[in-house]
Amino acid sequence: MNNRLLLGAMLLGAASLFTACSDDNDSNPTLIQPTVFTLNTPAYVSETVDLLNTNALTISWSQPKFTADNAPINATYEIQVSPTGQFNVSLAEADADEEGTTIADYAVIDRTTQLCRYDLTSEDLDKALMQVAKWTESTLPETHTAYIRVMAYFLEGQTKLNPVISNVIEVSVNPYYIELKDAAPIMWFLVGNNFGDGAWSNKPGESSFPMFVQSGYTYDKKTGAGEITYLNYFNTDGWKIQPADFNWDYGFMGNGANLAIYRNGGGDNGNIWCEPEGYYLVTVNTGTLECTITPQDITPTKYDQICMAGSFNEWGDTNMLPVNKSGENHVWCYTMTVEPEKVEQVKFKIAGSWDTNWGYGAADGEVNTCGKATAGGKNIGVAEGTWIIMFNDITGEFSIIPKP
Repeated sequence: MNNRLLLGAMLLGAASLFTACSDDNDSNPTLIQPTVFTLNTPAYVSETVDLLNTNALTISWSQPKFTADNAPINATYEIQVSPTGQFNVSLAEADADEEGTTIADYAVIDRTTQLCRYDLTSEDLDKALMQVAKWTESTLPETHTAYIRVMAYFLEGQTKLNPVISNVIEVSVNPYYIELKDAAPIMWFLVGNNFGDGAWSNKPGESSFPMFVQSGYTYDKKTGAGEITYLNYFNTDGWKIQPADFNWDYGFMGNGANLAIYRNGGGDNGNIWCEPEGYYLVTVNTGTLECTITPQDITPTKYDQICMAGSFNEWGDTNMLPVNKSGENHVWCYTMTVEPEKVEQVKFKIAGSWDTNWGYGAADGEVNTCGKATAGGKNIGVAEGTWIIMFNDITGEFSIIPKP
């Protein structure tokens, strides 16, 4: 039985201890600079939290007094974690030092919120401690204190205005070892009336479909942030773009024809749609949380079916799923499981013939997770694991990501 627990239920009087953040109904609030706000003390500070067997630690706080009458304000809140109790140099500041002499003493959790509560996942907390403390397997302590605080501010572009820091809470934890490596690109998923089964559900490869990782693009090594894309034919049906955890409060929603904006925990504007129907390139910057939808003046070849052939099916034809449920389609999906310690070789092709096929890489069986496949290219290696494989027959782009 899974013994992972959500500690949010253990908050001391959480409902009465913080003011919910909501849209400011005052059209002209007068901002003031607060000097302090309170991060509430949760009940679990009296215990030692086993991070490996805990889902999340819920924290909550009072809204800083950003206006004279303390009207509800859409401030942004970021969570900061330190293994030492010092908050002088962030990981981002240390990474920016090309000489490598600056030492970080705290980390900022990637996802922010506009609510006055946050479910801090045990994985994010553990990773933050590992990144700053730089523990190895042999130096990992059995028990350690995590120091947590919150910064509130208004975001104007990339500038943090009127920042204010909360008090610090101390949580005793049992950390676990994580091998630190470059973060995988952050992935977002398309879902909508004309995608897959049209069910709008969190079923990657069936109802929701990952966008494409770009080969040759440099993603943030620490966070995996960067640009992901999707090019296909769009009708005028509604759709949205969801994060990997499928939290509807933090996806991209509509803001007019061919426009999408990030929903940062606020109200839902409704669906995205394209008008008129046609070819569009969707680009999401997962770092700045911006989305562009750009019409494309192209006349690509239309294929009734794209297949995958490879060592997994004795080089026969296995149909890929068209992402568009109806109408013209140029993006195809297949979910594939490769057994441990095996590498399968695959190519993309039209049905019933090898006259049109695509491959990639310097040698047959070389493992690549993204690229622009070319006509008659090499067999693509797929390593062990369960993967969602995406292929675009217009550009030759393919993207192979772990199934969530």
